[in-house]
Amino acid sequence: MKKKWFCIVMVLALLLAGCGGGTSETETAGQSGGAVDAEGHITLQFWYALGGDSGEAVESLVKSFNESQSEITVVPTYQGGYASTMAKIWSALAANNLPAVAQVGGAPLLGETGAIVPIEDYFNTEDGIDPSLILDSFWDYNTAEGKIWSMPFNHSVPVLYYNRDLFTAAGLDPDAPPQTWDEVIEYGKKLTLDTDGNGEIDQWGFNTKEDTHWYLSTMFMSNGVQIVNAEETEMLYNSPEAVEMLTLWSDMVNTYKIMPPNQHSESKGDFLAGKLGMLLMSSSSIPGMEEEAPFALGVGMVPAVSGKELVVPIGGASLVITQSDNETVTQAALKFVKYMTSRESAVALSTDTGYVPIYKDALDWPELADYFTQYPNRRVPVAQLEYAQSIPEFSALGTSDLELRKAVESVELGEATPQEALDRAKKVVDENMNEQQSQ
Repeated sequence: MKKKWFCIVMVLALLLAGCGGGTSETETAGQSGGAVDAEGHITLQFWYALGGDSGEAVESLVKSFNESQSEITVVPTYQGGYASTMAKIWSALAANNLPAVAQVGGAPLLGETGAIVPIEDYFNTEDGIDPSLILDSFWDYNTAEGKIWSMPFNHSVPVLYYNRDLFTAAGLDPDAPPQTWDEVIEYGKKLTLDTDGNGEIDQWGFNTKEDTHWYLSTMFMSNGVQIVNAEETEMLYNSPEAVEMLTLWSDMVNTYKIMPPNQHSESKGDFLAGKLGMLLMSSSSIPGMEEEAPFALGVGMVPAVSGKELVVPIGGASLVITQSDNETVTQAALKFVKYMTSRESAVALSTDTGYVPIYKDALDWPELADYFTQYPNRRVPVAQLEYAQSIPEFSALGTSDLELRKAVESVELGEATPQEALDRAKKVVDENMNEQQSQ
């Protein structure tokens, strides 16, 4: 079991590093666990994985919780990004020195270790959680092997950022971003320019951030692709529907030439420099992009496959409660998790960051309606939740996402056909799943 879990953690680290979770600010080890002193006061250690402005928003919520009551003190400690936090949790697990609560990417896959309490144990209990208030897709995102292990917290969705000024210059309506991939190509052709006439493209029409597996999975799901079989023994994304989507991706690079090959790590910088018309990236970046962009910024929904309903995948991290021999500590951890995911906290997190509220009726909340009137770009990811789905959480997810990124790179560089690239990815991931199941 430990060997299997170690393998899962290592591939998760690859996955989460690719998703750009957290930041690379200074990391602190911190103490762990929970304790009750002689007077009955409870101290909880909380590890979190967001840096920068998002990290400050988390710290602010913790401060508010501590000030809201006198029985519990939560000590927050930044542990680096998602990959770093997961690796430290593995080390703490081996040393039996876990925090009482942690914010983790890929959280439900920790369930197999026995180190965390299933959050579903608190559904509809006294002082527990009402699951009916939260979008089902968020529960799906926090489920592994049929059990809900973690609490939805800072979740995001991809959105289409676009330069309204470049749209206007190209004769495109800045209030009407593309709604389908066919329109992305149409718009991209008008936005891709050799501005100085030297025979080289200076302004590209479209690109994505480097977590290309997330955006390719978006296209897969919108085209009806089943990513993994129900038994989680075989990947299914080398199907004709999946090959069609990777072919479309390849065509944007090699046929229509609206996207530069293998330049995803530079895409955000290119966009902010006015050298890129459209950028597919996480909604979590909206506040920062609004501050940094020296032009009129637009945010649109993820493009859909023509003739098919939009599907938007969920990303981000969740909260887990670790196992404790002290029920007082566990109940205190539950109280803290409930506070961090309350309506009030959801409003604060959503307005301070680009993460989306987890509640079904969030668009009807007056405090958010007023906010979205002032910041219309930030309404887009919340409106997309109607179409949100979870990519299945399975033990080989990290390996799968790594192989999908390799598949994208190989077709962009002309090293493999889409069918060859996806066949290769399927082979590697299938072998990884079979190895894990045999351990």
